[in-house]
Amino acid sequence: MHELRSRRWKGAFNTVLNDLRARHVSEPVELGRKVLSGYHHQWRIVAGWRIQADFGEPAPRRIDILIPENFPDTWPRIALVDRPDFLTWPHVERDGILCLLPNVAEMDADNPAGIVANLLGRGASLIQDLIAGPMVERDLKDEFLTYWRYDLTTLDGRVTSILRPEGPSREVSVWQGNRIKVIGETEDDVRTWMRNRFGEAATKRSRIERGAMVWLDTPMLPSEYPRNGRDLLDLAEAAGPEAVETLARIAVDRQDSIMTIIGADGRFGPGLVAVALPLPGKGRLPRAKCTDPINKGFRPKHLPTALLVKRTFGIEPVIRTDANRADAPWIHGRGQDPRTRRLIESTVTVLGCGSVGAPVAVTLAQAGVGHINLVDMEDLAWANVGRHPLGAASVGKNKAVELAAKLRADYPHATFTPFATNAETVIANPALLMASDVVVSTMGSWRAEGRLNDWHVREDRPLPIVYGWTEAHASAGHAVVIAKDGGCLRCGVSRTGVPTFRVSSWPEGGSGAMEEPACGAHYQAYGPIELGYINSLIAEAALDCLLDKPTTSTHRIFAARRSLMDRAGGSWSPEWIAAYPERGDGGFVVERPWPHRRCSHCLGAVAA
Repeated sequence: MHELRSRRWKGAFNTVLNDLRARHVSEPVELGRKVLSGYHHQWRIVAGWRIQADFGEPAPRRIDILIPENFPDTWPRIALVDRPDFLTWPHVERDGILCLLPNVAEMDADNPAGIVANLLGRGASLIQDLIAGPMVERDLKDEFLTYWRYDLTTLDGRVTSILRPEGPSREVSVWQGNRIKVIGETEDDVRTWMRNRFGEAATKRSRIERGAMVWLDTPMLPSEYPRNGRDLLDLAEAAGPEAVETLARIAVDRQDSIMTIIGADGRFGPGLVAVALPLPGKGRLPRAKCTDPINKGFRPKHLPTALLVKRTFGIEPVIRTDANRADAPWIHGRGQDPRTRRLIESTVTVLGCGSVGAPVAVTLAQAGVGHINLVDMEDLAWANVGRHPLGAASVGKNKAVELAAKLRADYPHATFTPFATNAETVIANPALLMASDVVVSTMGSWRAEGRLNDWHVREDRPLPIVYGWTEAHASAGHAVVIAKDGGCLRCGVSRTGVPTFRVSSWPEGGSGAMEEPACGAHYQAYGPIELGYINSLIAEAALDCLLDKPTTSTHRIFAARRSLMDRAGGSWSPEWIAAYPERGDGGFVVERPWPHRRCSHCLGAVAA
């Protein structure tokens, strides 16, 4: 049977067999092809043995040790042969394989006998606990999403929930489309999400129906999963009168189907599942002779509501499927990140949507910031595409507008507002800035950033501003947080906006810039990889401002690796060497106080 196996596989197989013989009184029985074929093909089981184990019951239970094709690099499986019906015990797959290790577990492939011994010990402990009983109901409820998925009637990947995963039971809205079914709290929520995700045209092909959220005090056991309409109504009755009344109201509408989301809190957080009940006569049961099985015996609109509900929620089978969560807490931390709620409620304004500002905005959106304003008056050029999150499709179009459209489609639960204008216009009408929790400025223009700083100081610095920029060839990056106390931006720069503390130095006092074959057209030859560290530095500073509002201005600096500086023809600046003489190789981040020279601007001398 094992002639075609590798020498390594055979060696591991024989090592395990000899160890089993030494540990067990009875000889392990090698499994034949027929038994092996009964195990799920995904495990690629090619060999194994059967042993017997005594758990203090009248008769021992049979256990299969299953060896996969890639053993010992892939761990073996342990299966319980003598077991109750599927979904009676938790942690037991349909074919009897026991769930013993998390999906991130690693093992020592050089110790195959130890691997099997360890798994057998885990399996024996699990079986003993299952026989004892107390863990059975607890784990079936705590991990009810897992066991629900084992008992689906269809895997409809279109069902997408943007609901709040919490009680009480309530009516919700359902977008019924060919590509997606979106369940949201209100019709406006659903339309907004669809518009963000698929564009304005999607909202014109709308078919929004009423649905129900049934919130249970405790998760369902597999024996309580609804099989038909009557079971669904029984669950609603267990949830309380609000759930029953919601289903009854929807039944009166005579929709083709009633979509119900069932939710409950498990040990590891809330879980949602989906049940669709077709209108009697539109599901899988044979259609009754009458054209309308619900109204049978009654003239239209004369059927008593109680009887209508009873006939709607009858023996028609329900469709049990997954509810794919797309709500913000799930996307940003799978419902377990305590920062999510605060970030969702935050507003950030990004001034400048170039190769620094745009990636910073993307990162903040990924982190969960709920509202981002994007300000930039320029169009995307071909030369920008190599280090910008927007691609060729956006060339010749406004950066802010295009970036907002991209982010809305990628994160339809959040709000992204573009402003195709310059910063001076925003500063002159600062309502946008004042409505923000943090402003991020990556404009690279001293004229604009000087005006922003002057406005900030005049208003007594009502919110933190993060200024971000790169040095030549991305040899260093800076994130300066100007807070309520400490220096303003002008405290750390010259009258022309040149920072007083720089990391890099370039020949003949230059900036390391290169020139295009056009008059006065200069650029820096670096790409997204070098920029990635700097963009992360700036985004992290902004995120920290949102989560723990700073009180004093600070300066974060990223110094690139020395090899990058050498290739570009630069060197460390004298002030950098003096401050960090022991870090000549670069490749690190430091945080320093931002200078506070008490300049005339800090002292309130900025003209209104």
